[in-house]
Amino acid sequence: MTTYRGQGMARMEDERLLRGGGTFVDDIQLDGMLHAAVLRSTEPHARIRSIDAAAALASPGVAAVYTGADLDGVVPDIGAIRREGMGETPIPEHPVLAKDRVCYVGQPVAIVVASTRAQAFDSRDSIAVDYEPLPPLLDPRESASDADPLHPDIGTNVVMRTEAGAGNVAEAFENADAIVEASYEIPRLVAMPMECRGIVIAPDAESGRLTVWTSTQVPHRVKTFLAMLLPGDLDVRVITPDVGGGFGRKIEVWPEEVAAAYAAVQLGAPVKWTEQRSESTLASHGRGFTADVEAAVRSDGTMLGVRIRMLADMGAYFLTSSGGPLGNAVQRVAGPYAIPAMDVECLGVTTNRPPTGPYRGAGGPEAAVPIERIMDDAARRLGMDPAEIRRRNFIPADAFPYETATGLLYDSGDFHTAFDRALGMAGYAGLRERQASERGPFRTGIGVATVTKASGGKANVRKSLARVEMKPDGRVVIVTDVSPHGQGTATSFSQIAADTLGVAPEMVELHHGDTDELASGGGTTSSRGLAVGGNAAYVALQEVKRRLEAADGVIPANGITVELEWELPANPFGFAAHVAVVELDEGTGDVRLTDYAAVHDCGPMINPVIVRGQIQGGIAQGIGQALSEGMLYTAAGQPQTASFMTYGIPIAESLPAFALENQQTPSPTNPLGIKGIGELPTVAAPVAVTNAVADALARSGADVSGVDMPLLTERVWRALG
Repeated sequence: MTTYRGQGMARMEDERLLRGGGTFVDDIQLDGMLHAAVLRSTEPHARIRSIDAAAALASPGVAAVYTGADLDGVVPDIGAIRREGMGETPIPEHPVLAKDRVCYVGQPVAIVVASTRAQAFDSRDSIAVDYEPLPPLLDPRESASDADPLHPDIGTNVVMRTEAGAGNVAEAFENADAIVEASYEIPRLVAMPMECRGIVIAPDAESGRLTVWTSTQVPHRVKTFLAMLLPGDLDVRVITPDVGGGFGRKIEVWPEEVAAAYAAVQLGAPVKWTEQRSESTLASHGRGFTADVEAAVRSDGTMLGVRIRMLADMGAYFLTSSGGPLGNAVQRVAGPYAIPAMDVECLGVTTNRPPTGPYRGAGGPEAAVPIERIMDDAARRLGMDPAEIRRRNFIPADAFPYETATGLLYDSGDFHTAFDRALGMAGYAGLRERQASERGPFRTGIGVATVTKASGGKANVRKSLARVEMKPDGRVVIVTDVSPHGQGTATSFSQIAADTLGVAPEMVELHHGDTDELASGGGTTSSRGLAVGGNAAYVALQEVKRRLEAADGVIPANGITVELEWELPANPFGFAAHVAVVELDEGTGDVRLTDYAAVHDCGPMINPVIVRGQIQGGIAQGIGQALSEGMLYTAAGQPQTASFMTYGIPIAESLPAFALENQQTPSPTNPLGIKGIGELPTVAAPVAVTNAVADALARSGADVSGVDMPLLTERVWRALG
């Protein structure tokens, strides 16, 4: 029998998509459909004195204009899902439309609904808002002081506090040969998926059914929140068509989507809203962390203890998943290291900026930056090689399962072997020899990063429903709660089914993204696609196989159907070792990435081609975060990088070829042994590149303290002095 798992099949989805056969939200056309446009705040902080929509209401084709006054007391504010570690502090819930004040540039103020998109945009621009500007709160450190609470009803700007740790930290610092201190910053980032957000809502007044098509990673979450927020007893069905990328920012339920749904219900007509790129850059943010780190180190490089104080810029309000990255960062900051004593705290504070939330890695890069950079800073302080200090502190391969000082239980791994493979692929020893002979004006910088990443998410999304139907003609239908947006899920699931049941992959059909087909679902978040959803389907397929064998291979006339819920008992942890090489021009501060090598351990690979694609994309995204991406603001709180003209997405010609290999250490947590790959490369790449630039700067005699992402040419040049 042909074996399909582990084979690098071409993605089955690609021909349809490449030929233009995809159906995205903006492709959906319904009879009588209206179009919505959102008016956004131009002020970072201001009272709304008045909103004059008379001209808009009188414009051709306009069906309605809604403001916060229309929704007040009718549509509740959007609140965050309470997570472990969020405590009891009231959280600043996000108004669907601003009421008496605005708290960030880009906040939705009004929504216009008209017969055509052009009419909606034209009439939106005729709405006059009279603002009374208020002083903006922009500095997270100032916000943490609580001098002037942004939300007086809450009474504090510190709206979330998470902590983790174990061991005797005070004793570790007393016994240290050296104490290394540093502060690091991760900028706000914009996810920039190819397809921006969008939603189409079709109400049926007679049945009370609300059918929704939306570009989301979490259709069941959208269903739950719309049913909860909209007035009336609505029967909500959410359908997710093709989705052009998400990167975590499509796991939220957004104010504009709720406002458009409210308009559709009120008007009794279908309404479409699609986000413009300029809107996405104003509203869809992730990251925005600072970390103050102290490390207690022996002279041989052994880490005795670490203290970390993180500060997360949450923006003005929370969205549904805003708290996730904070808790993840605090727990994951131990990385792959056996550090016996750790004391970690993260404060989430409010500012007059847009809300932040999960972005590819969701706490992983926020954790990797402080621990990986302090490793390099400690190595410089001790005169050690950065690779050697990591080797000295790795968790040994025979120590698994291993509980970190921050409370995570690592299931399996072999960090030393993967790291040495990455160093060998990069020619690390030769690079260091070349570096030692350089005298300028060009300097080689070498950065390494070794990271872990959990798959499957928190307990609330580690369960998955799956249904497998084997038809009388041998076709296999898999219904999954996974909601793909570029991962090649249909191909991977087909390979699993083909191997299990002995059918051709072309005989397998994947259904997803329709809340009518399964009662509940976690969608695609936290690299749960195969680790949770794939394993649920595999367990259901095994039961179909058992029943088929019991029937001597004869499919009953009505076929075989198995529906079950499977739960991932514990998170599997993947590992990545990255080596980045840069060339620094000491005269200009220009940085060129010349070489890149990486080894990933994501467990057994279902499809190596798809895995490679995920790694390539993840590294490219991480390189952009290190060298060119970041939402920058003026001192008055106005965004400076709100378009592709100013926000530095990396392009192909700026990237070197990547040398990539995989190590396959099966996880004991799940039947397929999978560890996940979607986020792992993006956790390692930003800090590997940052460490490379810092290495080059240090060899030029520059002070690398305060050298932070994005490492724009001017910043690097200024660091050179």
